[in-house]
Amino acid sequence: MTFPKPSRIVLLWLAVVSTFTLNAFSQTGGLQHNSNLRKSASTSSAVIELLSAGTQVTLISSKPRSGYYYVHAADGAMGWVLAKNVRIASSKGNVHVQTASGSLLNQLQAARVAAVPQALVIGGQEVCAATGNSSDPKMIELDSQKNRTDIPQATAYIPVDWDVLKGLPSNSPDDLQGAPVMVTGYLSHRINVEDKAPGESTNCNLLNDDEVDWHIYLTSAPNQAISLAIIVETTPRTRPLHTWDKSVLDALLNTNKQVRISGWLMYDFQHVPEIGTERATVWEVHPITRIEVSDGSGGWNDIEQKP
Repeated sequence: MTFPKPSRIVLLWLAVVSTFTLNAFSQTGGLQHNSNLRKSASTSSAVIELLSAGTQVTLISSKPRSGYYYVHAADGAMGWVLAKNVRIASSKGNVHVQTASGSLLNQLQAARVAAVPQALVIGGQEVCAATGNSSDPKMIELDSQKNRTDIPQATAYIPVDWDVLKGLPSNSPDDLQGAPVMVTGYLSHRINVEDKAPGESTNCNLLNDDEVDWHIYLTSAPNQAISLAIIVETTPRTRPLHTWDKSVLDALLNTNKQVRISGWLMYDFQHVPEIGTERATVWEVHPITRIEVSDGSGGWNDIEQKP
């Protein structure tokens, strides 16, 4: 004996429950790198399509399998992507904060190098003292961090994930700042040459191109707002030690080209009120000592043009 009407009701009920379950447990995420969407959770599995960095996907399950998430792409395709390439957002769209492990904090603390600030010298003339022109003891200490010119050994940089650097603890910044770090991301918005009045005390409020910092917005995905950026900076004291070309950096802005920024970890306390509007954190890489661009195959190319 069959019961067609109840069967249809049961099937409809199951479909509703399945849809509700998917919606209740689905999360969204953004791809931090170009990623293959595969038919199964394996590097040997067939590739369905290539998803570009910055693409938004929906996780069908929040639990990875063999290092992969099962996702629903915006074009309707479903498959598996490397979990490490996905930056997860909550159901409200807020990105989960990744915190630094105790071992990383210990590593950063052990790697600190005391800053020795240098005067700004242009054309053989000192135009700004080593500690800038502020008389505030806290600013003198901060500007001393900014005005260092030493360059770490290539093997000294400690890799720190973008989200982890953003979320570093702020209760005792002196325990961490001064460590050599490298962080990957994307250049967003613009290269902000700080040549507008009133200038900065670290550079004695000077405003010529060779007397100011370049504020660079490093984001975890391409073409993001500055409120989502970690600030990384070149300084007029360090640029003469390199052959960085601003036009090369301009060409990387708001593209899918991933960059790796290396330099000194610094905590810029004066900008705490700007978190969430002008920046994502007051942890910075400042000054920058190396800039690299991904070659798309797992390697990195230094943008510095050697003479």
